[in-house]
Amino acid sequence: MREGRVLYADRDHVHVLRYLGDIRYPLAPAVSCFIDTLLEHFQGERLVVDLSDTDAIDSTNLGEIARIACLLSERHHARAAIVSTREDISQVLHSMAFDELFDIRHESVESVEGEPIPTLSPSKDLSLQVILSAHRRLMEMSDHNRNQFSEVVKQLEQELSSSRSKSS
Repeated sequence: MREGRVLYADRDHVHVLRYLGDIRYPLAPAVSCFIDTLLEHFQGERLVVDLSDTDAIDSTNLGEIARIACLLSERHHARAAIVSTREDISQVLHSMAFDELFDIRHESVESVEGEPIPTLSPSKDLSLQVILSAHRRLMEMSDHNRNQFSEVVKQLEQELSSSRSKSS
């Protein structure tokens, strides 16, 4: 599998996050920080998450994508779109109730290159916070997700608590 990366482009006031390759949790803190900054300056434009070139994506990044939709809805009363042309990824999106947060399109769109989202070297605590937040967001989306991720969230909460007590 190709190493994962996330590209960003602004094309005619349509913001595109393009996920390429094998998307794993170390990418999530950088995406989280980037999205927080982007949405501070967001002015009613459209946002598209393009998963067409995604080989695989983990639950942390799915949770971060769900957070994007929730923030966009809360702050700007807008609904983002996901482009997913791979059946396996589309099945995961539907099984986890992403169709309730996003307009999901299964046809390919014109590919937008974009620039890589700046990488981060986050602290262990920041990484754990992003991972925990992503899984909590997934749990909020459906009963199925709540059952699937409740143990993961419990373990992450314990790990974060332990990490904080060690650094105090």
